[in-house]
Amino acid sequence: MPMSLSQLSIFDFPNFSPVADISSGARTEAESLSIGRGFQVKSNPHPSGGKYLEANAQGSQAGGIFSGVSGYYDLSLGYFDESDGSAYMEILVNGAVAAAFEWDDPSGTAIVTAAARREYVISDLELHHGDVIEIRGASDGGEPLRTDYLDLSEVTPLETAQSFDVEAESLRILSGFAVVRNGAASGSQVLQHGSGTVARASYTMEESGTFDLTINYFDETDGVSEMWVSVNGREIDRFDWDGTSGSALANSASKAARLLAGLELRAGDVIELAGHGDGGEPLRIDSLSFEAKGAVDPDPVSPPDIWYEDGDYVVVALNDGHGGFTEVVTGIPTEVTYDTIARGGASFMSADLNGDGLNDFIKVTHAGPDLPDIPQGDWQVPYSFTVTTEVYLNGGNASFSLSETSQETVSLYIQDYAAYDPDLPDDLFKAYAAGDVDGDGDVDYLASSYLGESVYIFENDGTGAFSIQARSYLEQGYSGNEGRLADMNGDGFLDAILLTGYDRNSIFVMVNDGSGQLTDVSSSMPAEAPPGNPQVVDLDLDGDLDVMLTAGGDGRGIYTYLNNGTGQASRGPALIPQGDSSSGGGVGAAAAADFDGDGDIEMVTAAYMDENYGAPRGLRLYDIVEGADGLEFEERSYDPTIVGSVYAPADYDGDGDIDLLVQSAGNRMLVNDGTGHFSLSAPIVPGFVTTEYSWVPRVETGIFHSADEFVF
Repeated sequence: MPMSLSQLSIFDFPNFSPVADISSGARTEAESLSIGRGFQVKSNPHPSGGKYLEANAQGSQAGGIFSGVSGYYDLSLGYFDESDGSAYMEILVNGAVAAAFEWDDPSGTAIVTAAARREYVISDLELHHGDVIEIRGASDGGEPLRTDYLDLSEVTPLETAQSFDVEAESLRILSGFAVVRNGAASGSQVLQHGSGTVARASYTMEESGTFDLTINYFDETDGVSEMWVSVNGREIDRFDWDGTSGSALANSASKAARLLAGLELRAGDVIELAGHGDGGEPLRIDSLSFEAKGAVDPDPVSPPDIWYEDGDYVVVALNDGHGGFTEVVTGIPTEVTYDTIARGGASFMSADLNGDGLNDFIKVTHAGPDLPDIPQGDWQVPYSFTVTTEVYLNGGNASFSLSETSQETVSLYIQDYAAYDPDLPDDLFKAYAAGDVDGDGDVDYLASSYLGESVYIFENDGTGAFSIQARSYLEQGYSGNEGRLADMNGDGFLDAILLTGYDRNSIFVMVNDGSGQLTDVSSSMPAEAPPGNPQVVDLDLDGDLDVMLTAGGDGRGIYTYLNNGTGQASRGPALIPQGDSSSGGGVGAAAAADFDGDGDIEMVTAAYMDENYGAPRGLRLYDIVEGADGLEFEERSYDPTIVGSVYAPADYDGDGDIDLLVQSAGNRMLVNDGTGHFSLSAPIVPGFVTTEYSWVPRVETGIFHSADEFVF
């Protein structure tokens, strides 16, 4: 009998969206799971992969996405049940508890040894492709919830979908239809268009599978009605009822059928029939027949698209699933002003604001009178200005419409040192990153003001209207400040990572208390120039997030900010330095990800050079390894034929490995062969004029169209 999921979790964690892969037929090491909070990766010779997850907080959470074929599975959890405590663990599927148990075996050892190994098995667990599998637990005493692995072995596949029929009169009537008696109909009743311009009715699928759908209706000879069919709001068929060989009456002679073959349908999908009658043919529907053809294929995965500012508008480039891109100009104006350099009059962020799985846009602008003069002897003056936030929702296939506009008055004190020669408009106010900062389920955003020494969280009220939630102090640098959001201390709330401009030249981590109030906990100054090109990733695989960045000026190079799990820097950075700015050479951009699929993080750069040490430019891949003095970059491969600034790592061609984009005689893709070896593609999008430039033009990824919208 399949496992029933009904028990409630004892934990109350914030929303958690793991990305780690959990496959069937292969072991998933616990240390490869996405960590929600409270776990860290530890090394030990006894677990199967030489590492395990260990609790470092009162409550711990980790998980991943099931990528196998839907079916019934035996799930085995490997762990170490030590004798010096009684830990507690839950195993959940899509938030429902499948099993909960205590680690209370007294026969083991008080430390991690082979004698403490245990395995907990859940039999006949129903899993579907895309399900979220999660572990939650609480340590106890000297038993810190040491978790080794997950194994999934398929017991039986899900039952093949069964054929079935649905009488039209049982459909949900949305408009215009009425149930009318008819002796020629299969159930002696039909749905008939009775009023209004359009009649609509729907049916919600109760099972999944591939079906041939037949719509049975009466096609009379005294009119030409029209009907269209949609699934989840997307039209899949439209046809005229234009038969001439039947009858002018709804009888056996005028019966007709429309076949829609090979529909992949899932439980919960909504099929809608809509149309209008004509003349003496008032759109009479008899029944729907679903003929099962097999199990449904796994959900298609939407490929990552990209977006950027190009001149006067935001542009998205839609991916065809194989790394081919088609530009779509969104019509969202950038309000660019051109001076001696291109300067942005707006901040843009992209996130899914309405929960439909597609990225939308947030545009932030500000306006106010000229900056005031600061009287001699004063060190600050009060100042107010207006911030306008616009939300552009994605209607599908990258078509955007303005859905909400909100304004907020920002009042601050302008500091005398900052007002000397500001880089406007960004030094007055700049928005950086969007995410759910306060854990209420909607998207907020991070911004700052150099002139006002302030960092802001703008809160979403749930409808797309934004206002100041919290203001925190931070003295920044002029021109070139950047920000990111990430959970740096494992408490489930997004914290702020600020890279400050000239004079400060630092990276700051500011921890969020859950209300958007930020506290500076640690900082680092890599070089005598502003850092940029920040990437947040677990570089040392210790279970928390680190930052890789590039710095210029004296001591310029590629640096890391290594986190100790609280947001504070734990140890000296791994780096590739280049000495002072007179040494010759360049840094360029760098990217970090698991490029060769071995579970570790590598770094790639194609613009770094150092003339003093005979290091010419070219594509280099570095392993990140533990050296004698800490974490180090160790060069593994070099290709002198590929030169440029790399950015935006993602799987663009859908083959399961991480590719890169690169500025190299245009914007191109570095196609990964799965082992960390790259080939250079032809240009994927034309050159563009950007108003956002750090070490590379700002190009971001997102999902702007679904996998079944390849219409180009």
